[in-house]
Amino acid sequence: MGKSKALHITRAASAALKPARVADAELDHLEHMIRSISRSADRKAFACLNRAYWKRRLAILGDESDLVSTQRARVLQLLELLAQDHAGAASKKVAA
Repeated sequence: MGKSKALHITRAASAALKPARVADAELDHLEHMIRSISRSADRKAFACLNRAYWKRRLAILGDESDLVSTQRARVLQLLELLAQDHAGAASKKVAA
C-alpha cells in the first residue's frame, strides 16, 4: 500500500491543519457511507455520489487535517475499498 500524495504533508504545513480529533467525526461519517455503498445492492440510490466524489472527500480530509497514523490507515483502507468496488462494478458491466 503506497503513500497517498493527499496524505503527505510537511511539518510547516501541519501547523495550519485541523487537529486529528476534529477529523474523527468526518472520518466516521465517510467510513460509514463508503462501506454502506459498497454493501448496497441498490447502486442507483447512490448514483449522484459516485466514486470520484468519495475520493475527493477523503483527499480533502487528508489535506485539511493533521491525521494520526491510524486515521491515515483508515483513509487508505477506504480508498482501497473504493478501488475494489470500482473494479468489481466494471467487471460486472463487461460480463453483462
